[in-house]
Amino acid sequence: MDLVKYVERKRKLAERLEQELGSRASQVRSDHHARRPPRPCGMTVHTGIGCPMACVYCYIYDMGFPAKVKPYPLTGKEMLYALVVNPYFAPGPGGTMIAMGAVSEPFLPETRDRTLEYLREFGTIKNPVQISTKLTLDDDTIFKIAEHVPHISFLMTIVALRDYRKLEPKAPPPEERIETCRRLINVGIHVSAFIRPIIPGFTDRDAEDILNLCKSAGIRTVVLGTLRVTKRIFENLKRVGVDLSDRVRKLSATEQVPIRGSDLKESIAKLAEKLGFRVYEAACGANIEAAGLGCVACEWGPCGDVNKIPDVSERDIVELSKELGFDVSVKFRNKDREIVVEVRRGRDTKLLQVWLKELTRRRVIVKMLGR
Repeated sequence: MDLVKYVERKRKLAERLEQELGSRASQVRSDHHARRPPRPCGMTVHTGIGCPMACVYCYIYDMGFPAKVKPYPLTGKEMLYALVVNPYFAPGPGGTMIAMGAVSEPFLPETRDRTLEYLREFGTIKNPVQISTKLTLDDDTIFKIAEHVPHISFLMTIVALRDYRKLEPKAPPPEERIETCRRLINVGIHVSAFIRPIIPGFTDRDAEDILNLCKSAGIRTVVLGTLRVTKRIFENLKRVGVDLSDRVRKLSATEQVPIRGSDLKESIAKLAEKLGFRVYEAACGANIEAAGLGCVACEWGPCGDVNKIPDVSERDIVELSKELGFDVSVKFRNKDREIVVEVRRGRDTKLLQVWLKELTRRRVIVKMLGR
């Protein structure tokens, strides 16, 4: 597999976009999207800043984001350029995953057009793209999503049915969200039920009904996630009848602490599997599946079709490493599912590890010789 082509594509894209943006290019390069490494779910892209949904379990308010939303200031082409010049980002099919919907709702009236603008640009480079929401969509939005990024991974958040308004006071009814999922599936979009976070006393109580509704809409994939709390979230949930005292010990004002919820997660996972769903421990698994890829890069896998894990050789990795400024030797382990890279020359080993993990879809261990 020619891995160097990703570096060449990145260089050509950056040059073209820089010419098109002119004087704006230097300002875009200072945006944090152009600098930070990806998270496990991929490169997170903000379509807006802030969120007015006021979900009691939401973490963004503890991170300093406001309850009032505004679209992210970069245009679609500018955001694409920010990603392309990010040293950790590999553009192209099978390249770095993109995840949207982390610190704002991407389909609010204020953010919808920006979101579609980003999707249109992302569709031109064909990276795996994922987006999460809890809002309903009109037909025009659905058709544009399918047109821009036909292989998108769409996550619909559903954490409760009967008393959902206690948790999500400004969100549409879950039944309407599931109907949106049905319409997305009808135009060929890969949709997953995003049962995250799992709220004790709410999600576990409604899990079977949630899953049956999702199944009837044609959803076949479920992503589960444990609840994380701060002091504020802990108190918010306590006010609606969720006492987490026996599930969390130490609380922080800003740090998100995961509750002890493995029992709930395992129970819902077993139920989902019994009903015929594919269950993923992390959102990136659904993105891998939607993109038609395979991945064995972490302990939560394998994800997607393992027969589609890229066929790479030692030479492929050595040549890519050289292109990135490293002199390395390479060993495959664990039936070629793990790569050990020993670095003789090069500095930013995190950069090398990110590129190799994203492009080979394997676990990558990087060692500096002489240390």
